[in-house]
Amino acid sequence: MTRTEILAAIRKNHLIEEAVLDGIDLADADLTGGRFEGCSFRNADFSRANILKTGFRECDFSGAMFHGTDLTKANLMRMNFSSASFQGATLHETVLTRSNLAGADFTGTFISWTMMQHADLTRANFSGARFEKALLQHTKLIEADFRGADLLKVMFNGSDLSGALFKGAHFSKIFFQACILAGQDFTGARFSQVNAAKADLRGADFTGADISLSTFMEADLTGANLARVHGQNALFKGAVLQSADLSGADLSHSFFGESNCAQADFTGAKLVNALFTEANLRAAVFARCACHYGDFSHADLTAANFTGANMYAAKLHRVIEEHTNWTGALKIMLKGTDKDIAEAEDWQPPPETNQS
Repeated sequence: MTRTEILAAIRKNHLIEEAVLDGIDLADADLTGGRFEGCSFRNADFSRANILKTGFRECDFSGAMFHGTDLTKANLMRMNFSSASFQGATLHETVLTRSNLAGADFTGTFISWTMMQHADLTRANFSGARFEKALLQHTKLIEADFRGADLLKVMFNGSDLSGALFKGAHFSKIFFQACILAGQDFTGARFSQVNAAKADLRGADFTGADISLSTFMEADLTGANLARVHGQNALFKGAVLQSADLSGADLSHSFFGESNCAQADFTGAKLVNALFTEANLRAAVFARCACHYGDFSHADLTAANFTGANMYAAKLHRVIEEHTNWTGALKIMLKGTDKDIAEAEDWQPPPETNQS
């Protein structure tokens, strides 16, 4: 079929099915009301075409171009868009669930209220794209490129982001729960109010990033680099930070309760009002840290190094303190074990007695 024949069929409300339309030029065409089923549009050009209220089912769009096309409310689920190009397109309330978008190009695209769950976006290019309220849960995003992208309220829960590129991207209110992000480069990124609970972030690099108000509860950050991060009010409850580098970071008012920070390096970090209750801090380094008003209750400080640290009014209630190095530490108003609290913690209800 030719372009003219397709437009004529649409005007007559005919269903176009099983048509091979590879390479066809439909740029700027008005396809409103068209119905296509089982058609092949390989390498076709839909740039700036009007496809609002156009129906596609089980079609192949591999290598097709949608440059500048408005795909608002288009239902494109379970179709093949591998290596397709969406440069400058608008995806608003677009449904791409379970579609093959491997190698697709979304450079500069605006993506909002769009669903891409369970899709294959391996090596997709989102550089410079803008996301707002998009769903990408359980999606394959291996080696996807998000460099310079702006992401707001996007859900990546359970997705595989192995080898993805995020340098220079901005993240706000993002869900990375249980995502594979090991070894990722987030240097200098804005990572504000991000939920990365239970995520695999082993060896990830956050150097100089803003992670304030973000959640890393039960995440694995073994060997991660968080040097000089801005992480006020961050949540690391139950996280693994073993051998992580947090030197020079501002983690004031952050929560590390029940975390594993063994051998972590906090040298020179700002930890004002930070909570390390029941944390494993064995052989961790807190040299020259600002730990005033911090709470280390029930923490394991075995072989930890607090050389030159400011411990003003910090709490050390029932800590395990063996071979801990306090050389040159400021201990004014330092609070040790509180006997009344300890007695309350040890209290046991009296055994019940049988009354006849």
